Amino acid sequence: MNDLFTLITNEKRSLLRGYLVLFVLVLPFTFIPAIIRQGFSFQAFGQQVPEKALVAALIAAGFIVLLLLNNYEKLLQKKRLYDFPAFTSLHFNGAVEGYNAIIKEVSTYLFGKAGDYFFRVNIINPKQQNVQIELSPLIHIGRNQELLDKLMQDLHLKENLYLSRVISLPEEQLHQSDVIKNELLKLSEELSKLGAIPMAVEEHGLQAIP
Repeated sequence: MNDLFTLITNEKRSLLRGYLVLFVLVLPFTFIPAIIRQGFSFQAFGQQVPEKALVAALIAAGFIVLLLLNNYEKLLQKKRLYDFPAFTSLHFNGAVEGYNAIIKEVSTYLFGKAGDYFFRVNIINPKQQNVQIELSPLIHIGRNQELLDKLMQDLHLKENLYLSRVISLPEEQLHQSDVIKNELLKLSEELSKLGAIPMAVEEHGLQAIP
């Protein structure tokens, strides 16, 4: 429960903004049944505003609670998986993204160095039996389209929010301490062969060093 309270505390601004947005979106729809039954009347409209505003407020609050609980459940699942040897043996730092964003869920990931590159390691689907793990190297590509094409074709990296390789592992395999480490070292070696330039970062802050 402490984790849930922490999530609510850190997200109180975005939760409030999300609540207000949902309230404004829902409110007009609460008048539709009355308009269908009675037709539109300014007098009737004005009389129903307090009642419909209460309904909209309750619906918006319900949506926020459901979204919060769903996000919290995912965070708990990821936290449980990150405690497996495959992740703890990396000795990576934990980080959080998505705070104070209305539409983006709060998410946790790991960040650290393997071989010559820093990597962002993220669990995509913590609720499924086969865990999909996103390995994202922090490399400098700039406008080098030829390098980008090689990375995507030769190394099978995919470009989403991050240029990443996604591996799928059954939960039982996460008990092996070297399973993810070996994947990172292999990817680091492949990146080095293609001449990918490591991005200079601060290990604790993910801020690019000028």
